[in-house]
Amino acid sequence: MQWLMTFIASWIIFILLIDLKQIKYTIWAGLLAAICQLIIDNMAFHLKLYDFRYDILKIFNSSFFFTFGAPFTIGILYAQTYPENRILRLINVFVSTALFFGLEFALKLSGALKYIHWHYFYSITIDVLALMSLGNLITIFKLAPWMRSER
Repeated sequence: MQWLMTFIASWIIFILLIDLKQIKYTIWAGLLAAICQLIIDNMAFHLKLYDFRYDILKIFNSSFFFTFGAPFTIGILYAQTYPENRILRLINVFVSTALFFGLEFALKLSGALKYIHWHYFYSITIDVLALMSLGNLITIFKLAPWMRSER
């Protein structure tokens, strides 16, 4: 149930904040974020670092509702709000990491996420690196609105 609630909350926030004119570009950032999350979580599952509980539907050993909830929608919104200023990009990484950490903490508290050989510090590190990588991909593929002439 926690995974479904995360999915619904992510999509409500997404619908409230999305700029539909930019979706044809920024959807790729959502897909990249979902793929990144699936790769990381699939490796963690096989290494027995943590486990997902109470999933209704699995995709590559991860919760489908999580993957296409938070990472997918936040990836799109991340691209749409990706700042031009480099200092703001760094701040954006840490703010987004804090939001992801809050979600993970809530999922762990609820019992939907079980740490086996894992610690919060590892999650924060992975989140920072994943968001910095996503930012690089956004830059390479020019997915942010300000990177294209058609604003």
